[in-house]
Amino acid sequence: MDVLVRSQLNSVVQSYIGKRIMIVVPSECVKQGVDAEERTNHVAIHSQKIYRLDANNQAVLGLPYSYTTGRNWNRHHIQGVVGDVDFGMELICWSPDRLEDLQEVAAWYVQKHGIRQVLFISLKGEAKIWNYEDSRIVGHQKLGPWQAEYIELYGQMIVNNSRVKVSLYQYTSIDEDYRLVHAPYCDRSDLEVFGQMSNHLGADHILFVPAINHQVEGRTMQQYLAFIDVPYDKVHHSFSSNDSELYYILYVRHCKLKLVLDVLQLLVDDRDSKPLLYVTPEGNLYELRRDMSIWQSCGVFSKASYEAIFIESYKNILQIQLDTDFHYHRPNMFTRMGGAMILGHVK
Repeated sequence: MDVLVRSQLNSVVQSYIGKRIMIVVPSECVKQGVDAEERTNHVAIHSQKIYRLDANNQAVLGLPYSYTTGRNWNRHHIQGVVGDVDFGMELICWSPDRLEDLQEVAAWYVQKHGIRQVLFISLKGEAKIWNYEDSRIVGHQKLGPWQAEYIELYGQMIVNNSRVKVSLYQYTSIDEDYRLVHAPYCDRSDLEVFGQMSNHLGADHILFVPAINHQVEGRTMQQYLAFIDVPYDKVHHSFSSNDSELYYILYVRHCKLKLVLDVLQLLVDDRDSKPLLYVTPEGNLYELRRDMSIWQSCGVFSKASYEAIFIESYKNILQIQLDTDFHYHRPNMFTRMGGAMILGHVK
């Protein structure tokens, strides 16, 4: 590790010490070039491993969005190589009062990639190796105050414990915060009226849905949102014509998107002409049809592009006001479990 890349890594990690707790985990399984005679067996073993995890562990399907959505967290991609093959890892920076949640996130990576160690950096900058057995921490190894060399030490542990032949892991660079990378052209100014939306741009799928007053199978829109377990804000739209309407802003992790769209398709009334809007993690704004398919592109999301859709539709000046009396509270476990069964019958 040369002086420049060491300085770059130290700069990122030091910026979080005293503010966040951190873990480093692989973002992919260790891979290495194999010759023609070994390739078939190597692919077969890898496929069996992924299949076994898929069959027995829901965690491999996607990091549970409830651990990530609506939290003030950051993630940086660490680039490295094993021999001559790229091998990436993630630096995840978490709220210090959510240690148990971070341990569960680490367990998801452990199960997904079949690893046994996670590099942990405390609020004071002390580094440890968490040793996992299945999804449980079974001990730790103290490394001492943070040093950039611990990244290569940890990476080498992962390589040495993999099934491929031993090779050298080398750290090369660390990327910027993933939220900034995913929405580089999105205008984040003047978004206070949308509540927590600015924190979700670049990370989540965002849906603007008009308040739905009718019931489906005897249940309201609010009840279905509780079943789905998706956080949201409420905003009021007022027009110069004295008309007004309420919109919900749903923050949806990728693993929940299909379920949310399926439920909204049940709830949305075909006779309702109010716009349904969708903002991608990349910051693109679309208007949706009643069947939740994309109807037209509205360009890159901004407060101005959002307002333009309603001004064009209603031919009136729009004012947006956040419902400050509403605060989202995650539904309890029984509501979520019961909701999953109900949604299975409704669909």
